[in-house]
Amino acid sequence: MQWSKITERGPVRLRNEDSLCVCPELGLFAVADGMGGHKAGEIASMLALEVLENHCRQHQTGSRVLKELLAEAVAAGNQAVYQNSRQNPERSGMGTTITACLLGGQNLWVANVGDSRALLLRDGKISKLTSDHSLVQELINGGGITEADAFKHPRRNVLTRALGIAPLVEVDIFEYNVIAGDRILICTDGLSAFVEESRIGELMSFSGDPAAVVRLLLNEAITAGSNDNITIIYMAVD
Repeated sequence: MQWSKITERGPVRLRNEDSLCVCPELGLFAVADGMGGHKAGEIASMLALEVLENHCRQHQTGSRVLKELLAEAVAAGNQAVYQNSRQNPERSGMGTTITACLLGGQNLWVANVGDSRALLLRDGKISKLTSDHSLVQELINGGGITEADAFKHPRRNVLTRALGIAPLVEVDIFEYNVIAGDRILICTDGLSAFVEESRIGELMSFSGDPAAVVRLLLNEAITAGSNDNITIIYMAVD
């Protein structure tokens, strides 16, 4: 498997509150988009992914069910962020999204809390591997707005679920099979909230070089007017 990653502050934000985790030896790839003032968002996203990685390293064995391992690791990240915010008043209320992929053989497990996304390109067709936990996604699910409307909705950044806000969190876990030729993208909403999925799919198909693809996607997000941090992990399954 080939992969590439990038995380950028973007043209508007003063600091980067996104974080990423790339551990190909574990089959672990993840992004997190932090929130909170006084650098708390940056701390929340970094802490969540540090705990995620450490938990997977310490507990991953051949006998472990990887789905359970991933769920446990995300829950541990949630607890760490929550406790840190409780112990540091200046970080009270900090939180983060998280989308994590764990590959084992031909199996792919995806964990998601918040609105960072995982996407799959297969045979030229782009599809979501996650479902956003956001107000606009609830409106889409209820038929109140369309996907196109979501791009311009004034409350598109409102989350309905995030890591670190409460001692326990509900984590969505999805299981998929991967095949040779699949292309997997994990990103924060600095990309997905500004570039339509169909266009993301086109750019994922544009080059066989993962580094070139992430650079194309980053430039597309900035051209589209992204005012957020932008973090992308791209994986080519061979």
